[in-house]
Amino acid sequence: MTKAELLAAVHNLINEASTDAGALLSDTGNLLEFLHDATEQVVLDLLPVMPSAFRSSENVTLIAGTANYALTGPILQIEKVERTVTGEPPTELEIIDPIDLAYHTDTGETEADPHAVYFIGDTLYFVKTPSTAKTNYAKVWFYKAEAATMVSGGPALLPAYAHRLIIYKACAIIATMLERDTSPYMALYAHRLGMVAKVWNGRFQSQTKFVRPSAHERQGYRGSSEDKDTEW
Repeated sequence: MTKAELLAAVHNLINEASTDAGALLSDTGNLLEFLHDATEQVVLDLLPVMPSAFRSSENVTLIAGTANYALTGPILQIEKVERTVTGEPPTELEIIDPIDLAYHTDTGETEADPHAVYFIGDTLYFVKTPSTAKTNYAKVWFYKAEAATMVSGGPALLPAYAHRLIIYKACAIIATMLERDTSPYMALYAHRLGMVAKVWNGRFQSQTKFVRPSAHERQGYRGSSEDKDTEW
């Protein structure tokens, strides 16, 4: 659904006819903000359900004497950082809290293979400072911030069958603002979220799936005329 279609759907569900700037809910004002808020909340709910839809990665090449590396941001959430040296299996680097940096290194200390990392914003810091340049030493796995972005064509990364989650969540936010009952919208949201999870998880099952029972299940065992069901 496009952004305009999502706005229209919210208007319809809450029975707000006017889209003018002076209306209770303006397409260019508060309703648009509610839609953006709903999109962010939906993405946060879907991260555990369909992480691969929002996942990306970036390689980091070490520069001798340089500890910090700016990543291509913005980043919604860091998943893990792997050491990816050519000829060796990937190993996960420890992500530490920068407050605990004193427990991991001394000021100015270096090493050829940094054993840990920490983040400040979208900047990656190696612990200890690398002493040797190494191409593609690490791979940062993260979730894209644009997953929560609403463009004119609709949600940037959400699959089409998840778009109505935004509508129901926006309606619940509006109902909260107006001190109305949110339960109808949240019930719709919960049901749709469950269906989205079911459909997405089904993509990764190796066995053949049928929308209806397979021909074998409909007809029964072919070797027995008594066990044949011709009804669909």
